[in-house]
Amino acid sequence: MRKARQSGSMLHRKPSETQHYRELFWQTFGRMLLLYFMPLLLLAAFFHIQYRRLLHQSVRLHLEVIAEHQANTFNLFLRERLINLDNIIDDPSFALAFSDRVFLQTFLEELHHTSEAFVDLGCVNQNGSLVSYVGPIDFSDSVNYSSEDWFQELLHGDRRSVITEVYLGFRGDPHFTIAVKRQRSNGTQILRSTLSPQWLSSYLTTLEGGSEVHAAVVNGAGIQQIKTSSSSLESESEILVPPRLPERGFVESDESSTSSDYAYAWLRETPWALVVTDARGRPSFGPLGSPGHILVATLVFVALGGLIIFARARYVTGKQLAVEQHEAELSGQLVHAARLASVGELAAGIAHEINNPLAIIAEEAGVMMDALDPTLANDDDEEIDPVEHLSIINDAVFRCRDITRKLLSFVRHTDTKLELQNVHEILDEVLDGILGNELSISNVQVHRIYDERVSDILTNRSQLIQVFVNLFKNALDAMSNGGELSVATRSTGDRVSVAVNDTGCGMSEEQLERVFMPFFTTKDPGKGTGLGLSVSYSIIQNLGGRIRVESTRGKGSTFTIEMPYAMEQSRTRE
Repeated sequence: MRKARQSGSMLHRKPSETQHYRELFWQTFGRMLLLYFMPLLLLAAFFHIQYRRLLHQSVRLHLEVIAEHQANTFNLFLRERLINLDNIIDDPSFALAFSDRVFLQTFLEELHHTSEAFVDLGCVNQNGSLVSYVGPIDFSDSVNYSSEDWFQELLHGDRRSVITEVYLGFRGDPHFTIAVKRQRSNGTQILRSTLSPQWLSSYLTTLEGGSEVHAAVVNGAGIQQIKTSSSSLESESEILVPPRLPERGFVESDESSTSSDYAYAWLRETPWALVVTDARGRPSFGPLGSPGHILVATLVFVALGGLIIFARARYVTGKQLAVEQHEAELSGQLVHAARLASVGELAAGIAHEINNPLAIIAEEAGVMMDALDPTLANDDDEEIDPVEHLSIINDAVFRCRDITRKLLSFVRHTDTKLELQNVHEILDEVLDGILGNELSISNVQVHRIYDERVSDILTNRSQLIQVFVNLFKNALDAMSNGGELSVATRSTGDRVSVAVNDTGCGMSEEQLERVFMPFFTTKDPGKGTGLGLSVSYSIIQNLGGRIRVESTRGKGSTFTIEMPYAMEQSRTRE
């Protein structure tokens, strides 16, 4: 039943209250989002950055390990092929095979058992002439390698072996030449063979990690020598030059570059570098999946969290509105109690003010009764006009009615409805009506300094009257032997200020610090409740204004109230 009543009150909420509810709800919702989601988002961003950094680092280390391992394995492969040729050229029977194709064919068959990378086998003398040859190529004319770079390097250099870069040569087909030399009594003998690029490419794919990476071999100028069939390098002419130092490392591509990050390792047998890129593409996603999956999971989490926070914000807003309503009720009760307390303090002055018209009524009624009594009749007496005396009685009655009406309007518990009010009229009503008689008998001179530029303000009349009654009563109590009370108004921009100054006893600094605290009073016990200024402070705050005080001990006090002409938001509390 209680929830039903609450929902019903929501449906019948006034437009101003609905607007306040919306503003309060979105403020609460925003604060809860910041409170609950912002730390999570910061943590998510931090862990995402750390995850991507660690993932990138793991991919980098993984590629470096594969590049180094494949380079070592490929380097060992090339070294073994050189050893194969060294074993043949050092064979005592090679002297017979140097010019005999039959013996040379036997050696080629032995090489094929060792590795299928060997295509052919040839013997070259120190003049560069091909003495004998076995293989798939039919050299119809004599062949001389004296002008070839590899021959000159091997013949005149200190090295006993050489592995060339890929080139076309006499056969017109890309291939590698691998050759070794030996010094004989009859001159230098060179044994050369051809290595198949296709077979070497297939060999790279069989190395450890070959299924995880794209591999290629480039020379010092960055020109490809060998690449796997799945290599990410688009063409054999693509330039990719790894740094010479360190001999093994990782290169990150520029953001403007279309190439991928790659790891590299330089070979020892040849001036080549083996480079590998991640076959899984860039970036690698790792065990948590792709960014799309993570984004979808994040959105689902945010949506669920948002729904929970939305429901929680509605609940908190409802509770807060209930608390505000309860506080408003208590505040209204406190204001009304303070108003009744003020009435008690005003009772003596009100009673004296009502006694005056009652005395007039009694006097005029007695005159009329005497005039109507036959026993008191006298021929010499002038005739009494009853209309004149009744008119005096009528005026006195209406004067009593006005006094009681003002008192009742001050005491009555009314709604806090905001309407345009004239500040000067409110001040005059308090100074002349409610406190007029008390001011006159207290020997207090009132000075009114009104600014003509002051216009009507949006406020609550009864509450503002209560504030001025409290201020003027405190001023009267501070001037027990009489004095001067100055009330000055001034228009400043979008606000109006009312300054209430008295020439009373004033307050100390300690009293000033506590002057607006509930139940604090400088009056004697039994003469004050300590609620007047605290309630006045609360009323002015709720009406969108502010109140301040200045006081000097023995010289008096000045209370200044500043009120806006129009409040930013007006609400009516029932």
